[in-house]
Amino acid sequence: MDDLLPEKLTTNRVYFTELDRITYSQVAWTPSDVDEIKRALSRKLKLLAITKGHILIAASHLLESELARELILPYPELFSERIIVPALRSDFTSCGDFLDAKKASDSPGEQQLYQGDEQRDMAQLIDSTALVVRWNSSDTSGWFKNRLLSDIRNQGSLVSARLQERGLILPSKLEAEIESAPILSRGVVYQATKRCNNLALQEIVGGYADFIYYLSGARAVHSEGVLPQENLVDFHISELNSEGHRLSEYEVFFKVFVDTVKANTSAHFPADLLDALSMTDAISLHHLAMQSQFVEKYNAIQQKTKEGLAITDPERLVLLMEELLIFEEDLHRAYALALDSEMPSWFRQTRTRAAGAFLNAIASLVVLPYGALVDTTNIIVTGLRVIKRDHLASGIQLKIQDGLRFLESLTMQIEGFNKPVLLEFVDRLKARYELRMSGIK
Repeated sequence: MDDLLPEKLTTNRVYFTELDRITYSQVAWTPSDVDEIKRALSRKLKLLAITKGHILIAASHLLESELARELILPYPELFSERIIVPALRSDFTSCGDFLDAKKASDSPGEQQLYQGDEQRDMAQLIDSTALVVRWNSSDTSGWFKNRLLSDIRNQGSLVSARLQERGLILPSKLEAEIESAPILSRGVVYQATKRCNNLALQEIVGGYADFIYYLSGARAVHSEGVLPQENLVDFHISELNSEGHRLSEYEVFFKVFVDTVKANTSAHFPADLLDALSMTDAISLHHLAMQSQFVEKYNAIQQKTKEGLAITDPERLVLLMEELLIFEEDLHRAYALALDSEMPSWFRQTRTRAAGAFLNAIASLVVLPYGALVDTTNIIVTGLRVIKRDHLASGIQLKIQDGLRFLESLTMQIEGFNKPVLLEFVDRLKARYELRMSGIK
């Protein structure tokens, strides 16, 4: 086992918490529910393997979760290739030591979670092959309590907005109980909200406590992400408005990035890509994504776009509803700018590999005779209208004097901005998909 401090990780990473056993243990699932949960988790892991440098997962989640063991143990390369990086408390020398400590716990319930052969297999696999990042519990507990108290007291916070939307008032006794806890845990919050005898309040505050708890863990390993409230936990922010807006890693890839690719190239992109690809495919594509600088460019565009966004939260972690909407619009524009910049090189390369008639027809819409770019604004507006994003197209036209120029200045800072990194990798993805669909291994 290799280990290092989290700040030494240099590539893009995400803190993945959806293998937390607590997330699934509070509901009685049917077999069909469990099958769909497994499929959804597999899709997310494959997507993150393709779009991120590392997926950081708490060691406790990997050991406790039956889902984690089922999905990950068959693919040790996920650890050896540093795609999944376990986060282990710094007071344990190895994952095996952590497992033994849990098996000796005073809590019979906790002991049971760590007793099986698969738990031991997971610990041994991590210790023999994985890169592990260390974190200190002191880095999380104080921030968790302070941030939760700050947000429930702030009338402009995400959780307060959710309570207000449901016509709920946070009882003063609940706030006092949270404040008086010497060490605040999620369990303390759950029990305190349960005593309020209001199921809606219990779900909102308890769900937000989960989110802040996960965010504290992400901060401890320097992996907060661009969109932490959706990357970290299924906190139903979509209920904050009637349109059901949701922005996650999955949505950013398929509804922002892929839709923009389709608008710019008029090319089909398979909706069932992640189901068709195997985990082994995802591991192989991870290498291509890293080597081709797709991961670097794809994530740099998101980060640069967020840097240009006005965010109410002083820590710039949690985006409010209206901020998410603006971010999504700006992200569409940023990816459209990047793809627009890649088009001349991509078409020149593609023309040498494929039949000319179709490609020349597309080129006539986007590129002047093999070189000169069409006006950027027209490309983006036309592309967004093609994918039925008329409101975004209108927004671009209104903001073109300031927003687009500022966004362009940010995204142009990305090294290799004009190289067809994004479009070339999309071609690789589709080629791998076609192989799978043809039955070729």
